[in-house]
Amino acid sequence: MRKAPLKIVHICLLTIVASINGYFLLAPNTGIQFLTADVQYLLFCGELLLIAAIILLIVQTVRKNNSSLQYERLFYDHPIPMWIYEKSTLRFLSVNNAAVTQYGFSRKEFLQLTLKDIRKKEEIPYLMDNVRERCNGVEYRGIWKHRRKNGVNFFVEIYAHSVSYRGKEARFIMAKDVDSQVRAARKASEEGVRYELLAQATNDAVYDRNLLTGAVAWNHGLSSIFHYSNDKFTEVLQWWKNNIHPEDRHAVIASLDNATFAHRHYWSAEYRFRCADGQYKYVTDRANISYEGGDAVRMIGMMQDIDHHIRQAKRLEEQNRTLKEITWINSHEIRRPVVSILSIAQLFDLENKDIRFNSQLMEWLHQSTIQLDEIIHKIESKARAINEGANHEQT
Repeated sequence: MRKAPLKIVHICLLTIVASINGYFLLAPNTGIQFLTADVQYLLFCGELLLIAAIILLIVQTVRKNNSSLQYERLFYDHPIPMWIYEKSTLRFLSVNNAAVTQYGFSRKEFLQLTLKDIRKKEEIPYLMDNVRERCNGVEYRGIWKHRRKNGVNFFVEIYAHSVSYRGKEARFIMAKDVDSQVRAARKASEEGVRYELLAQATNDAVYDRNLLTGAVAWNHGLSSIFHYSNDKFTEVLQWWKNNIHPEDRHAVIASLDNATFAHRHYWSAEYRFRCADGQYKYVTDRANISYEGGDAVRMIGMMQDIDHHIRQAKRLEEQNRTLKEITWINSHEIRRPVVSILSIAQLFDLENKDIRFNSQLMEWLHQSTIQLDEIIHKIESKARAINEGANHEQT
């Protein structure tokens, strides 16, 4: 189709030449006489036909050039970096405006470079291996790390296929910037690895919650601390809520809701959680919350068993109150009978002249002694409670 106008021109020329030659060959040999006007008319028609064919050829050529210009404009103005490089030398043959902007080289600088110049030295061997294996005419798609003129490295997704460019075997490349997506994926992968390592190394109950679906994954801490097995019941968010102590549940859930509403990435709470045997343990729950599009989507955290520390602190508080009571008894209650005993001792008639009075003093002394004994027993009881609490902590 592209050569049709040229063929028409050739046919017209051949028709005109054949007609004129036929006239001059037939006229002398056959005696047929053609009028000069007929010849002129024939020549005139041939000229018109030739002119029309030439005009058609010109129009077709202009259309072809316009089409080429449109393709070039599409190439140069496309928002994604593109280029064409020569297979044998890897030299850039043409680059578009987006490539100039993305990589920082001018167009003139680009055309003096090769594919090696936009990569780290360490990756050039991989580039050459890829060129040998992939640049055999087939289409290729892959992710590579490129380097800008300022030395900054970034990830691109390459789309490539073979073309012929100005008589040279070449490859057409489209390089889409996917740096943010690749780095985000790597970060998520690294976080996943860290989560797995942490889940294996710690004795705490580590969890990974999907806040959109309510699915929850636990490490071994769920079994070792709370004595639950990982099953379909423990793998839902509602199960966790149901096992929070009734007195703590509302405050804990409200705290988490407030954190997600305020788009906070860190959340923590201290509450009582029910074990498989029905007993409650004090735990500290700390978590990191991830968001996508403003919505909380993931929550990775750990529940640390602090039951022993909380109960120990409560026992220490109780012991402290007991010691304060003992101190108060020593300074107030025990003083009363002691003062009485001392006073009675001073009133004794050592010469035993007033037997009746001395008997009364002995009765008072006996009562004061009983009071003192009761107070001493009270102190002993409180001291015994402190010792029992200390022994319980040691066991």
